[in-house]
Amino acid sequence: MSFNPMNVNQDIVKRSYPTDHFDQFLEDFITEIQARNYRITRVNHIDNIFDREEAGIEITARFRHYKIIEFCNLNSCSELISGDLLSGVFMPVRFVVYQVEEEENVAHVAFLDPNAFARLFHSPSLSQVAEELSRDMTDVLAEMAI
Repeated sequence: MSFNPMNVNQDIVKRSYPTDHFDQFLEDFITEIQARNYRITRVNHIDNIFDREEAGIEITARFRHYKIIEFCNLNSCSELISGDLLSGVFMPVRFVVYQVEEEENVAHVAFLDPNAFARLFHSPSLSQVAEELSRDMTDVLAEMAI
């Protein structure tokens, strides 16, 4: 069995959207996730955490907003775990939604393509669920572009 490592440039899906109101964009984004029968399990608000003075930390990226949106569909989770018990280390799945300091009117969204972590397990059933999840996540991004 050969090892197929993840490739950041291929396996992390990224999109950018013009927006005048980040909070409204975030609310609409969460609504799109929920419209596909996913439950939001948590939204981590990491806003400006690096503006705090921390000894020994070099600040390389400044941002206005940084949110980690964790979500799941219990049926999909059960199917993934049934494919491989260790697949739970990638759950819940998540989007990051952020706005860099220099781009006041742009929201960025990224996620790890579920197909990337499915490759680690070499499980056809897990790959099938990951494909469906990837399609749903990509559909959310497409809907936000409308």
